[in-house]
Amino acid sequence: MSSAYQVIARKWRPQTFDDVVGQDHVVRTLKNAIARNRIAHAYLLVGPRGTGKTSTARIFAKALNAAGGPNADFDVADPIAVSIAEGRCLDVIEFDAASNTQVDKIREFIIDTVAYAPAQGRFKVYIIDEVHMLSAGSFNALLKTLEEPPAHVKFIFATTDPQKMPATVISRCQRFDLKPIPTELIVQRLKKIAASEKIKVSAAALGSIARMADGGMRDAQSIFDQMISFCGTDVGEADVLDVYGLVSAAKIAELASALAAGDHKRIVAIVDDCDENGRDLYRLLVDLQTHLRGALLDSIAKGGTSEALGVPMTTEQLTRLLDGLREGENGVKHGLSEKINFEVALLKAVEASRARAIDSLIKELATLAEGLPDDGSKKND
Repeated sequence: MSSAYQVIARKWRPQTFDDVVGQDHVVRTLKNAIARNRIAHAYLLVGPRGTGKTSTARIFAKALNAAGGPNADFDVADPIAVSIAEGRCLDVIEFDAASNTQVDKIREFIIDTVAYAPAQGRFKVYIIDEVHMLSAGSFNALLKTLEEPPAHVKFIFATTDPQKMPATVISRCQRFDLKPIPTELIVQRLKKIAASEKIKVSAAALGSIARMADGGMRDAQSIFDQMISFCGTDVGEADVLDVYGLVSAAKIAELASALAAGDHKRIVAIVDDCDENGRDLYRLLVDLQTHLRGALLDSIAKGGTSEALGVPMTTEQLTRLLDGLREGENGVKHGLSEKINFEVALLKAVEASRARAIDSLIKELATLAEGLPDDGSKKND
């Protein structure tokens, strides 16, 4: 009998610190803390979904409890590390705050058990996911234990919304902010997965998947998994674009160039084409802003002007263009007519980028006028 299928996101979940992608600042600090024996009693991992918060917490728990540990370079085959990875280690208690918000659950699973010594390893580690979902009463009940836990107890909190946590809890933790994972790093990991799984996938398809994931590795892996189910062992860019309603990178660049050139006719034609092919126009608006941001950064790096969009544009013009698109986001996302609101947002952004140039010209003319000699039209009293 064949083994049960395991989704890519679980199969390729990071098992060691070296497997964690895009969070070098967090990994380096945790490894140094272990090496220098400066391990805090409570940690707070903050970041968007799918960026490695829970995986990092489990890896840290493995490092703390591995044979001969704490050891950042533990053996993944170590029995305790294996049991933690499989979720059956008695000393690593994972608690989902989203479904256990009540104070009695905190008392039952944490407060009433912290005094007991670890059964297998050196430390008892409590991993509380989505900790911001706990009730005020739960936070208050946890506070005393969090402030003075037994020496064998470590807390690791994970959250996507730290603003909802009491300052009294945050102040008792070492905080680490996990960043959205750069697109190129997501593509690299997907390439590795594709090679291992014997999946043929184009670079453009991987780029589209990574773009769709918005910095989340888990989302990227889930999308890739779905595309394999849809396409089999050969995944192309067109497949990804059709399934998720995305617009190709080439088309995004073409639209950005049309905006920079102020070519209204081409802008409308591109929007018509995207709409007729069932593309997600709000997603296109988001991707378009990302593309224009690249041109803005190029302009800043080059001293104030960029030709990345095919025509010279100043930093000021690109900023106004981006600001115009940002102002149109709500109408495109929630308006009655997505297409019309999208077209209006694009055309308004074009005019905004040019209006500032006119403002600057007026200021220059005013400056010049102030420097002109008096024409004698004023008369003495």
